Amino acid sequence: MRHCPQLTLITAALIAGAAVAMSPTRAAAFAGNDVAQIDPGFVPDTGQINRGFDEKAPTGSQPRPIPTPAQVRAAISAPDSNEPALGPQAADANANVTVGAALPVVAPIGSTTQTMPAKLSQRNDTLDRVPIMALPIPLSDQDRQRIYQAAMADKTPAAEDAGGLAPASELNVNQALNETHPLPASVRGIPGVQQLGYVKTKNKVFLIEPATRIVVDEITS
Repeated sequence: MRHCPQLTLITAALIAGAAVAMSPTRAAAFAGNDVAQIDPGFVPDTGQINRGFDEKAPTGSQPRPIPTPAQVRAAISAPDSNEPALGPQAADANANVTVGAALPVVAPIGSTTQTMPAKLSQRNDTLDRVPIMALPIPLSDQDRQRIYQAAMADKTPAAEDAGGLAPASELNVNQALNETHPLPASVRGIPGVQQLGYVKTKNKVFLIEPATRIVVDEITS
């Protein structure tokens, strides 16, 4: 039988047209058993990969708590190294920063202390949950105690409605006008606090940025 080039071309065109006309569902079936199960974001009927919105968290889920000031300072002061990881590590070197046992991890090759994923580093997990405005002022423990003792010794009354204050809180009008005081002269020379005021309770001193009425740090005995 004589070969016909025109017939071959027509046959190839028909096959190509059938492939283009194949529904996305049929195409997904050829790609695997069930693409939608492998990737929940894939919509077989439309070929859409990303639905364009974040999945809602389960109704029973709770937001993760913001770390306490003590936990934040411990995370910041934890050993920090720029040496890249060369392979698997037995456990998180910063696991003692927050409460909980150390988890076995495999550090991504080339990651450092700061670039380690939060799920593998309790240090970074702690810092990731801190609002930027709640990051503490870089003061030494000695300077913090100097400020605390000076404020407590100052002849200013303790605030009556400061129980709900915390780093990143905004003072109400009464707290800003009547309960915020300049830092005592004996501690104004400490770097980073020259322009700050303070509000104190019976056992806490809150450092305040007067221009914004924001609590920038919390000091306890």
